[in-house]
Amino acid sequence: MKKFTGKTLLILGSNVGSEDIVSYAKAEGAYTIVADYYPPEKSSAKRIADKAVLISTADLEALDKLIEEYHVDGVLAGISEFNLLSAMELCRRHDMSFYCTKEQWDNIESKELFRLLCEKNNVPCPETYFTGSEIPDGLWKDFVYPVVLKPVDSSASSGVYICQDEAELKSHIAESISKSAKKKIIIEEYVKGNEFTAHYTISNGKASLACMDNRYPVTIHEGKVTSIPIARIFPSVYIEEYIENVNTSVIRLCESIGITDGIIFIQGIHNPDNNSFRIFEAGLRCAGEAPYRFLKEITGQNFLHIIVDHALLGRTDYDITREKPMLDGKCCGIVSFVAEHGIVGEIRGLEENVTRLSGVLDYENRYPVGTETPDTDTLRQLMIRFVMLCDNRNQMAEQISILNKNIEVLNTDGENMVIKFDSERLFGEF
Repeated sequence: MKKFTGKTLLILGSNVGSEDIVSYAKAEGAYTIVADYYPPEKSSAKRIADKAVLISTADLEALDKLIEEYHVDGVLAGISEFNLLSAMELCRRHDMSFYCTKEQWDNIESKELFRLLCEKNNVPCPETYFTGSEIPDGLWKDFVYPVVLKPVDSSASSGVYICQDEAELKSHIAESISKSAKKKIIIEEYVKGNEFTAHYTISNGKASLACMDNRYPVTIHEGKVTSIPIARIFPSVYIEEYIENVNTSVIRLCESIGITDGIIFIQGIHNPDNNSFRIFEAGLRCAGEAPYRFLKEITGQNFLHIIVDHALLGRTDYDITREKPMLDGKCCGIVSFVAEHGIVGEIRGLEENVTRLSGVLDYENRYPVGTETPDTDTLRQLMIRFVMLCDNRNQMAEQISILNKNIEVLNTDGENMVIKFDSERLFGEF
């Protein structure tokens, strides 16, 4: 008998991770339902699920009725914060297992509360100058510029600004507060260096480092704007120093919040001038790059399965001792084509080049022909994302160059509308 036989799982949303959850749950015998406002032709998760329903993931009352009608045993979502919070609330209402409580979620996802956790567990982090909604007049003079301004609870780089002086900081306060559900901001020390993300898996209360990347930034617009990651390459070039100096404290932090099974991603900055690390925020979920897509080829297990197991069984048999953050010497990555604003007129060479390259495991295209790409400085600009697993950095560079040369994304005027990752950056500055 398969381990989910007789169980019914409701998946909220069609975002990254949803299709993988459906595939795994079905393979292990569960009946799967996907709910959101997308029709099946626009949702790969719905096309493979046992049942697809047109119910907004915000309509909890309608979802309550669906849960009762189909005797749902568990509710989950992919990487979407909004959908995961809806799933968490539905599980609370119907006394179903969810991998964390709202308090545990907030302790990690809230920049303010996470900073306190870092300090408590001796995890190095930037100095916090202010947290709140209204800055006292006498406090402005105490800030050491430049500073980083951000909402305490937003994601996707929304409302984040690097401010060089008091005037610039004051000019962005209202916008940053508007992006916060709590209407609160955090002002912190600006730390020079290169960003990274580390994923941790938790099973039976114990945590382990699963992977760590380097973030390669790009900007869409000119001026002082937030950068977005055009590529994330694994393992990080300074993973050995991280493991030696920071990893033990972060594991202690992960285990301190009291969850039995789960996934936590940690974001930080490495300063190459003094080889120091600063951790600035985190999430109690898988990050958007979803590295389990290549990690499963190396470790033989998929860390997304942890939360599915917990939803339907209340436990997981995921083995954290099998984690290989050094990736057995392989070079992996999530490499993107970043969209400029416009309407997608034509995409040439995508499927044939993905198919012929051994290092490309999968890809996703968020903006098909005919859709309008946004005009922001956030992760919404990430258009085509390639999931890559290569023997080494040289092979990674070669295959990225082939993608860049042979795939075109044109707007309705026949002009190039994407920024591509320069593979030479793999061997130089970030």
